Amino acid sequence: MPAAKKTAAVKPTEKDEVTVETAELVPDADAELGAAESEAKGERIDVEHNGAVYSLPSPLDYPVDVVFADNDFEAVRIVLGEAQWQRYRATKPTIRDFQLFNDKINLFAGN
Repeated sequence: MPAAKKTAAVKPTEKDEVTVETAELVPDADAELGAAESEAKGERIDVEHNGAVYSLPSPLDYPVDVVFADNDFEAVRIVLGEAQWQRYRATKPTIRDFQLFNDKINLFAGN
């Protein structure tokens, strides 16, 4: 049996590096403060996405089933409620769009 070879870690060169551009949400102190205040008061939170406004309960008022959600799609569906989920689905969103929407929900909810 041949002896195992040791390999050295290779540092990528500039030519090897790949740049992936993503639409990141920049943390917004005002949004986080607003989310904390809404959560403390039990107020609903409005999230704007692609020209539509979705009204969410305060995170402490989410249905307990959200804790048992198997994935982000199921969690967002539970949080939105069936009517708003169907309204969102009617927009024919892509996976990229859903990821952005989910990020917004988490940002505005203070997560």
